[in-house]
Amino acid sequence: MPYSHDAIAFSTIPASHQIRLEDRLSFLYLEYCLIRQDRTGVIAIQNGHNESSDEEEKLEPQILRIQLPVASLAVLCLGPGTSISNAAMTSCTRSGCTVIFTGGGGVNAYSHATPLTSTAKWAIAQACLVSNTEYQKKAALAFYKRQFGGNAITGGSISVMRGLEGRIMRNTYRENAKKAGIRGFKRDTKAADPVNVGLNISNSILYGAAATVCTAIGVNPALGIIHRGDTRSLLFDLADLYKASIVIPLVFSHAKDEDPVTNIRRHLRREIHSRKIMAGMLEALMEVLTPYLPNRNDDRLIGDSDEVKGHIQYGKEIN
Repeated sequence: MPYSHDAIAFSTIPASHQIRLEDRLSFLYLEYCLIRQDRTGVIAIQNGHNESSDEEEKLEPQILRIQLPVASLAVLCLGPGTSISNAAMTSCTRSGCTVIFTGGGGVNAYSHATPLTSTAKWAIAQACLVSNTEYQKKAALAFYKRQFGGNAITGGSISVMRGLEGRIMRNTYRENAKKAGIRGFKRDTKAADPVNVGLNISNSILYGAAATVCTAIGVNPALGIIHRGDTRSLLFDLADLYKASIVIPLVFSHAKDEDPVTNIRRHLRREIHSRKIMAGMLEALMEVLTPYLPNRNDDRLIGDSDEVKGHIQYGKEIN
């Protein structure tokens, strides 16, 4: 398929010229459609019906082609009945858009978008942080204090903060269940009730947002600060900053809606935008990584006593 000149030009846009993370749309959820690349960009193809006032014409099937703004989108959530082509996935990746495949039970898979930075400085800072236990404890306390706000205990230990987190989460579930008129609520990721399904979906969206944040500055989502041992550890850390304060109350508020899942997605999208959640995740991450940033951003090589410039031929000419 021949691409337009604009599509070809887009494929070569450097990371520094892409739309900034904080200026992007938070997420878009799609289901029962095909995601394809056409000459102008990424589109969703879906069966539809004519919107004519004539009853006979209204019943005529139509193919709907919807342009997707992947260049200004942070996360594309693909639900049941979706299929994405290689070319469309490539365009999403190049544009810095994270793609997640999700259902009622949570996220099944992530794609990795192209970083929105050309420097490795944040990844170097992350490696420095996670390789030192004391640095990691300090960062963990900073995350806990950011999560708890005014409830944080100044100078508290990790174990104290962990216990406080557990109490806050239990109380948050209990208070919101009582407010929603739900008795005996128990958090179960495999349950099919509206609240547990809504929590799974909301958490999945937060993990997708966190994945985009990590990708934007080129850090490894497997190297967590509080969580460890999972390829999504850092995503859990960033999402936890907002679960008690935003996600849990939001989900319970729609527990008795006729279509709770759709309403939860829409409400969460508004919250992500109005509360600048992705910008907050980025700020939290950069705050704990900044002390360990390298002094230089240029490409360089390791040396015997110091680093040397990269992209230089150091071998002597052989006669």
